[in-house]
Amino acid sequence: MPITHILAAAAAATGLQPLDFLAGHCWRAEFKPGVTDTHCFEHAFGGKHLCDRHEVTGGYAGETLYSWDGKAGYVTYTYWNSLGGVSRGTMKSAGDRLDFGDQAYTAPDGKQARIATWWKRLDADSYEAVTQLVSSRR
Repeated sequence: MPITHILAAAAAATGLQPLDFLAGHCWRAEFKPGVTDTHCFEHAFGGKHLCDRHEVTGGYAGETLYSWDGKAGYVTYTYWNSLGGVSRGTMKSAGDRLDFGDQAYTAPDGKQARIATWWKRLDADSYEAVTQLVSSRR
């Protein structure tokens, strides 16, 4: 059996199945001409976690580690970036969407923002990501 099938089976056992379509691929979005955000996803620790490394051209880089919380029944994640910012949150499958709910982002200067995010797979080669600012404070 190819290793990709072994890793996919391991990921399915952890509750990360809704994220499986991302694993082993890089995805790119253009924010504006010349500014792209590229995310590359890979299974970590034998499929028990999913890692997302991303880079915004001319800007910053970040990494997210997604993990299944079997007791709570949802995916948890921690995001950190090269600017020093950190986010923690949860993700639940909601119909055809991956709902990240309201998540808290803390910048290195202590400024906090709450953002709401959801992703929807459009086809084999694309997914839509929508993020909205809920609130911000110092």
